[in-house]
Amino acid sequence: MRLSTILLSLAVSSAALTASAKPLIGGPKTIPVGADGTVPGSVAAAQMGQGGYISGATKVAVPLIAVAFETSAEARISHGGRDAITTKSLALRLKIEDDVLKAITAEVQALVEKDLAAQGFEILPKETIDNEARWTGITKDGQTGTDVKDNFMSGFMGNGSKNRWFTAGNRPLFGTGATGALSELSALIRTAREKKISLLFYRFKIQFTELEGKNTLIFNYVKGKNVLHMVSADMSVFTPEHTLGSLVKLNANLSAGSDFVEEAQGTPGNYVVIANPERYKADALLLIQATSKQFAAALRKGQ
Repeated sequence: MRLSTILLSLAVSSAALTASAKPLIGGPKTIPVGADGTVPGSVAAAQMGQGGYISGATKVAVPLIAVAFETSAEARISHGGRDAITTKSLALRLKIEDDVLKAITAEVQALVEKDLAAQGFEILPKETIDNEARWTGITKDGQTGTDVKDNFMSGFMGNGSKNRWFTAGNRPLFGTGATGALSELSALIRTAREKKISLLFYRFKIQFTELEGKNTLIFNYVKGKNVLHMVSADMSVFTPEHTLGSLVKLNANLSAGSDFVEEAQGTPGNYVVIANPERYKADALLLIQATSKQFAAALRKGQ
């Protein structure tokens, strides 16, 4: 069964389906990505130091690009009083092969570097700092290819979800926490200063569903719409001219639509969403491309 959009709902009454819903995870307005991989306007900005800490970038290297692919999502809302409590829950799981996710990340390094070059930056090889003592001293124990759960400190809150991380070029993973590469502030600042280059670290998160719920005195419900989108992404920036790093963040919910969905299987409240590999890959790269262009433009603007 081919479904362009799958809407999964649990409700106490039909009125709940038409009432305005508050997203479980709040966020900015959704913006569809154009077929050329762009979005109108500016949807990325430096979040620390009012952008001043990203100035001084000319020669840049991108030692690490990490992509988190949402693989499951769940939500639960309870409603009731002293006599009875009603709980509504929804659990979704994405069926997609690891080879597809690896194929996506294999293309991201060249994509990101191309966008930076288009903004006039000189691109150095990602291996530029591989033999630096401060770089080798950073613990790189992040797990790739395994499902890990979102949490408040991850900086990548989604749908109460699990994600599977991969890196461009299978580079060692670190810094998926609240501040990403900024958790290694001292080592990376000193490396950038002494090498006289700027270091950029990217994180993207591809989500496959949006969950929302409603809880009032009369009814409660949880529903999900399967749509490929990106609302969490950031770029850590270290330039040789400053003593503090900065974080450029995406501040929009970018959407590539629901064409990736082949089928949904399961029972009410618990579904498996089967993705078409070709469409999922194309749409995921579209989201990454749009965000990468925004980050490159924000970096250029900050010079």
